[in-house]
Amino acid sequence: MLLSDYISQVQELVHDSSGIDYTQTEMTNFVNNARNRVALDFHCIRTLFAPLTTIVGQEIYPMTGGIGGAIVTNGGSGYSSAPTIGFAPVNPILGVTATGFAVMSGTAPNMTVSSIAMTNWGSGYTVQTGAIVIAGGGGLGAAANALTMINVMDNVSIAVINGTQRQTLLWWPFSKFQAFARANSTVSGQPVVWSNYTEQNRIFLYPALPDQNYVLEIDAVIGTATPLVSITDADTQILNPMADCVQFYAAFLALLKLQNFEQAEYMNKKYEARQMKIQLTRQTVRNPNVYQNNWRRLQRGG
Repeated sequence: MLLSDYISQVQELVHDSSGIDYTQTEMTNFVNNARNRVALDFHCIRTLFAPLTTIVGQEIYPMTGGIGGAIVTNGGSGYSSAPTIGFAPVNPILGVTATGFAVMSGTAPNMTVSSIAMTNWGSGYTVQTGAIVIAGGGGLGAAANALTMINVMDNVSIAVINGTQRQTLLWWPFSKFQAFARANSTVSGQPVVWSNYTEQNRIFLYPALPDQNYVLEIDAVIGTATPLVSITDADTQILNPMADCVQFYAAFLALLKLQNFEQAEYMNKKYEARQMKIQLTRQTVRNPNVYQNNWRRLQRGG
């Protein structure tokens, strides 16, 4: 769906095909605000954050606002020692700057940067931070981009990668996690269970004390759509059938601006009705145990 398509739909609903009552800028704002509403209601924008890394001996991680890892885009060459890693700083009043270190491959004096492991995910990040500063070590050319987790409103699943094995962690509601997984806070090893405490922006892992920097993949639900700016911009985040709801909520916002409350309420009801029909066809986003008994059945041959 193009921005121009959204605008045409809304103009027809509010009887303003000639663009007399609303400017294109206003229509664009209505559409983008409506896309955010759809993203919140449907949980339809998802991002797979990978590779993230656990921190040795740390149980709790921020669900949003942290930097959980980095993608190395160039390993560089000629490093005699590990270079220093610098992440974008945040206002210390708002959060904590992330920290990490370079994992090297090869032998000195011709080592390269193979990955970046985290020592602190930080907190308070609200925008994508982009490139990481890699300096020192006697080499040149290493480059990496931070995996900054912003606007995350929920997590669907977490997987851990150890060597060639990728295992999906079990998810437990926090009350169950608190009662059983957190009973012994000194257990170390590879994470096998996770829980989220959304109200305090926290992800919990068990065992509580990872014994190394395990690689994680987090399937996250994003609560804000990237704004469409040009009328030729295509919406690659909110797809059909959810995209069909955008026009109704945008029309609701447009009519509110004119204080046409009766018609605005009608459009809001149209949005809710369409949303309900679509939701009836959608499955729950989280399965407490993705394997259940199926794996054992497969091993038994039936």
